Amino acid sequence: MKRVLFLALGLLVSLSISAKEGMWLPHLIAQLNYSEMQRMGLQISAEEIYSVNQSSLKDAIVHFNGGCTGELISDKGLLLTNHHCGLGQIQSHSTDENNYVVDGFWAQSMAEELPNQNLYAAIIQEIRDVTNDVLMGTTAEMPAEKRDSIIRSNGGMLLAKMREAYPELDFELKDFFYGNQYLLISKKIFNDVRLVGAPPKSIGKYGADTDNWMWPRHTGDFSLFRVYANADNKPADYSAENQPYQPAKHLKINIGGIEEGDFTMVYGFPGSTQQYLPSAEVANIVNDINPFRISVRDRILAIWDNKMRRDSSTQLSYVSKFARVSNSWKRWKGEILGVERTNALEVLKAEEKLFVQTCKAIPELQKDQNLVSELTDLYNKRKPIALERYAYIEVGYLGIEAFRHVLGYSKLLELAEAEDEAALKEEAERLAKRLKGFKADYDFDLDWRVAVNILPIYLEMIKTEVGEEVSELQALKHEKQIKEIRELFDEAPYFEEDFIEDLLDDPERMAKKIADDDMYELSLEMYTHFLTVLNARYRDYNLEIDALQARYVNALQRAFPKKPFYPDANSTLRVAYGRVASYQARDAVKYESQTYLEGVMEKYVPGDYEFDLPQKLIDLYERKDYGPYGQDGKLPVCFVATNHTTGGNSGSPVLNAKGELIGLNFDRAWDGVMSDMYFDPSICRNVMVDLRYVLFIIDKFGGASYLVDEMDLVTTRPDSIMEKSDAQVPETIGM
Repeated sequence: MKRVLFLALGLLVSLSISAKEGMWLPHLIAQLNYSEMQRMGLQISAEEIYSVNQSSLKDAIVHFNGGCTGELISDKGLLLTNHHCGLGQIQSHSTDENNYVVDGFWAQSMAEELPNQNLYAAIIQEIRDVTNDVLMGTTAEMPAEKRDSIIRSNGGMLLAKMREAYPELDFELKDFFYGNQYLLISKKIFNDVRLVGAPPKSIGKYGADTDNWMWPRHTGDFSLFRVYANADNKPADYSAENQPYQPAKHLKINIGGIEEGDFTMVYGFPGSTQQYLPSAEVANIVNDINPFRISVRDRILAIWDNKMRRDSSTQLSYVSKFARVSNSWKRWKGEILGVERTNALEVLKAEEKLFVQTCKAIPELQKDQNLVSELTDLYNKRKPIALERYAYIEVGYLGIEAFRHVLGYSKLLELAEAEDEAALKEEAERLAKRLKGFKADYDFDLDWRVAVNILPIYLEMIKTEVGEEVSELQALKHEKQIKEIRELFDEAPYFEEDFIEDLLDDPERMAKKIADDDMYELSLEMYTHFLTVLNARYRDYNLEIDALQARYVNALQRAFPKKPFYPDANSTLRVAYGRVASYQARDAVKYESQTYLEGVMEKYVPGDYEFDLPQKLIDLYERKDYGPYGQDGKLPVCFVATNHTTGGNSGSPVLNAKGELIGLNFDRAWDGVMSDMYFDPSICRNVMVDLRYVLFIIDKFGGASYLVDEMDLVTTRPDSIMEKSDAQVPETIGM
């Protein structure tokens, strides 16, 4: 009996929300988190964090091109985000003569700022709960497909109504807790966003892929943009007449320094987490799905890396691609290790056992006691389809570049068959432009080498019914498969010297040629199989899974009513809070919370792809010429804290107790990247560039001091309202 009691008490502690865990909806901070945030050191009101009726910190937070976060740091629309978030734009403006990726870029006036196509900045206006409107006419017991249909219909009508009433705003409807809650989010979209400044990659990407996801870190991962608006300060497409946007709020920057234990708050748009998965699905991810995806990317990255290190032109063309592919590859490896080191599966199983016991003990929850086992069964049934689906994504879509490209010719073939000459000519012109862009950073030699290495993995993995092209390849022995794959590239017309000219001259003839191309036929067949077989079956499983997950999360909330629950990340505006903190990574390895320029120099390897440094930075270091940004003769570079972050938080502002900018979030420490599924506050750390290093690079290295003059700098640290004997402040909230 004692053993059961101690187990239950221990689980109550583990199920309690840690003071450092969670990605919280900002409009609910006052209800759920504010008192705890105050105990941890916060010195501003909840209204100053999020408000609809007055300017607040939310008005300075920007969703940067839908995938990253940025923040406004001047009253002239100056926007700060990560270097890796702006890398695509930096690369698009680079040439062999003006290589801004390698050398960096600093506009010396607004007239020199560079416009960018297809880049936008979104600023949230309001977050409104519309759960009742969206769920109207549904019940928890109705079939999942019917419930989903009603929800989509209700949501569509609501969005149409709001868009008609407020045409100047963009609206988004998001579900939370697996469809137990729905929020309507309104925002302004700014499409004129110009590149202002970026350090060279030897600073902005220092450590590159070796240091990615690692701590200690020494990367100046930042870039600067500016948001422009029309004469009325409203969103507008690019125009030379536009003026710098005047935001309702911009962030002050504090260069007074940080200390161990300081309060930190991350405000941004985390992309995706899975905090409420059953232990069985976490096991599927770390034992089967992640290892498979890693194995495919192992081959791609090895082939790319070999040539990038030998050829500077390939390095420039593939630097952004390599970063995209390696980013998740390394994170998946870290997730596996993190789950193993924290014994996460056993902890989750024990929590599930407590949930089942609690359901059995509460009459109104007894019908939910089998939810974990039902979810486990569904996830395990879905796993083979999930693996086949990822086989196509990793190989046929993300892995082999030419396969993804040729799918774009389908419309040309349809128009040729319909004999619509005008539309056919227009489509040919579009495709010619698209192909020129594709070839600008494409290496034929690399791609066919990737194809012969990874397409056989796909052919072996696919067990569901396939078309003739795939089936014939599957039937071949490995050596013959390789020969056939190589011939796909040798015979493909898209890489012929006169292809674009022929496409424009006679699109109908070229459409027939493409229709007979083996690469096009194979790629289209693989894609069609993905959509009609794999995605269809995956969606059927997901409808059942999501309905059960919704019931499960709802039952968790009722079983443990004193526990505050936060919804999974879904690219909506969130607040995470914690403290600057060192950590014990593993036995005999303890990491401090701050790094300095000395560490940058310790890693320096002249001429190395990842650890080279510009001479000017070395000179500044040797002279200790740090300006007002140094501290005690040292220059801070990066630091870590216990904020719960994920992808999408790249570029998020890290704020101190007074809501002043002290850091720029850009990564997580590898020891704790499993936090998307299981957060352990003892080792989960987010990694940030210290704003003192950012300003030092802009001012002393980049010579763009006029940009610093735009900013509001604070030179004193917030007064601490917490005693150093902080042990009296609880790290968890009881249930």
